[in-house]
Amino acid sequence: MKGMSRLTGLSITDDEDQDFAHLKQSIHDILSTLIGTRLGRRNYGSLVPHYIDQPCNEITQVLLMSTAATSLIRFEPRIKISQIRVNQSANTPGKWDFFILGKRILPTGEKPFSENFNIGAAA
Repeated sequence: MKGMSRLTGLSITDDEDQDFAHLKQSIHDILSTLIGTRLGRRNYGSLVPHYIDQPCNEITQVLLMSTAATSLIRFEPRIKISQIRVNQSANTPGKWDFFILGKRILPTGEKPFSENFNIGAAA
């Protein structure tokens, strides 16, 4: 897939072998967009931003994992999720570290996928 970087404005693509910048940007966008805030697509996004400021406990972690998985399954057909781990960032309060493990779906088959994402605290 081809698109534009939200940081630089330059063209980005997904390379089958190594770089999947467009997919990573899409996942971060889904997780950091609160449902109901995108004008043209009111149901797009996740509830992750809603739970960012909640107390740092096991309940919040489970809510973050479930809402992230649900939103990614719904809006990102290029990956199959096997596991999502969520931990409070040790260095920055209000920031959560998401580790997503699964497979990228490519025209030639499936390839392993694992990536860390930081959401919250102006990430």
